[in-house]
Amino acid sequence: MAHTLIPASSTVYTPQALAHAMVEAANDGQRCVWLDPCLGDGAFVAEMAALGIAKDHILALDISVKSSQKDAMALTERGVDFIAWAKGHASSVDRVVMNPPYVGLSKIKGAPLEQALQVSLPQGDRLTRRSNYWCAFILRAIECLRPGGHLVAVLPAAWDYAIYARPIQEAVYRAFGLVGVVRCSKPLFSTVQEGTVVLVARNRGAPESTRVRVEVSDLQETIDALRVLGAGGRPSSAAVVHALPAQPSSFRRLDELMNIRIGAVTGDSKYFLLSEQERATNNLPVGACTPVLTRARHLTSAFMDRSAWERLRDRGERVWLFRPTPTTQAHAAVIRYLQRGLDGSCNVQAHKVRSRDPWHRTPLPPKADGFISGTAGGLPFLVLKEMKGLSATNTLYVVSFSRRVELSERAAIGILLLTSSVRRQLVDGARIYADGLRKFEPSDLGRIRIPVVSKLSENTADVFKSVCERAATGRIEEAQRIADQWLTENLREPEALPLRLPCRSAA
Repeated sequence: MAHTLIPASSTVYTPQALAHAMVEAANDGQRCVWLDPCLGDGAFVAEMAALGIAKDHILALDISVKSSQKDAMALTERGVDFIAWAKGHASSVDRVVMNPPYVGLSKIKGAPLEQALQVSLPQGDRLTRRSNYWCAFILRAIECLRPGGHLVAVLPAAWDYAIYARPIQEAVYRAFGLVGVVRCSKPLFSTVQEGTVVLVARNRGAPESTRVRVEVSDLQETIDALRVLGAGGRPSSAAVVHALPAQPSSFRRLDELMNIRIGAVTGDSKYFLLSEQERATNNLPVGACTPVLTRARHLTSAFMDRSAWERLRDRGERVWLFRPTPTTQAHAAVIRYLQRGLDGSCNVQAHKVRSRDPWHRTPLPPKADGFISGTAGGLPFLVLKEMKGLSATNTLYVVSFSRRVELSERAAIGILLLTSSVRRQLVDGARIYADGLRKFEPSDLGRIRIPVVSKLSENTADVFKSVCERAATGRIEEAQRIADQWLTENLREPEALPLRLPCRSAA
């Protein structure tokens, strides 16, 4: 692809051996219409012709007007922008094989940029200038495929890690019955220094989806993996295999349904957080302390009621927040404990402490309907609050629903957070630190899209309790299977209802 409005550096030509393997991966012997939307030097077209595919069954497009010797092997149109062309050719082809251009949309100009910015994601949002040109090609290619169609594409390693790639991944996983991702750690192109991904997506529109990921080290291993995936199999070296349920047709962002806030920031947890023994040793009255949850491991049950909190208290967990009220400040033990803090037991010069008035009264989130972990070895899940006055510190997030909703609706959101489609988003959206710890900011969780369900079965609260307790004890796969089954059952009605929860107002 060479064009005055698109940087030449965006084009890398596919090695013939890789082109051969990619075309074979898309071929299942059926009489089909094939498409190469960015023809370039014709590597894919040549391999299609070598398989005996007739010229009138191969469509080849390129925005460049410069011809190639292989143009005659297909119904070739040059000077054509595929992104624009695809709008009038939905469900028109059966196989797409391509090496799309890799370039940020911010570096493209004119009509190609305008066309790319018109491409919509499955949730309705459009691509932005922060995205990449290959994303537009993938989305348009999906639209062009007929039911049962296959897509094979070689992509940059950004498929794995770029934030802008996440909705593209979701679109692909939702669209196909089998999605194979072959990640090669070494460059497959002489002019590209980073690793490469080859995407094999088969059976457009299948009711269920399986995702297979394979890590390989060189071109030959890439070709071997493509050969197995092309036959509908799973390479023996597959690192991850997920069997996924049918996907719902619409989603809503989590921050449309609830506010997600950081828990209370004490400024000095050693001073302000107390176990029951520490509270008793200092003779501090219960009225001078607030019951809190302070660790991800405190999320032990679906419903945090008083008995669940008392079990944590009796286990010696630090579940008291020293937070004297004006009334309890006159208590002799409270006066002594405050003086100890001023004498050095508390870091009163810490920013969060010295900026408060009074310094010993930690601000609490204004409302708590439930809690979500922000940092944990696993992935976050929702626990609902049923204990009056219970709050949490900043290792957890406090959630409040946008308006008053029934228990079954709150439980439904908790179940949906444990479905496989949402767990994939969480895996992809986690911030991974050097020690392997996953962390989520409130904004990360707010962007998560949960499925819109059509009904709420009578056992919703019981299912929520079941999946949450499994998640709390590390049995995530069990929890996910139960959540997926519940989702499938609640998608059966023809008319979908968005949980009856309105969008949160700007206020």
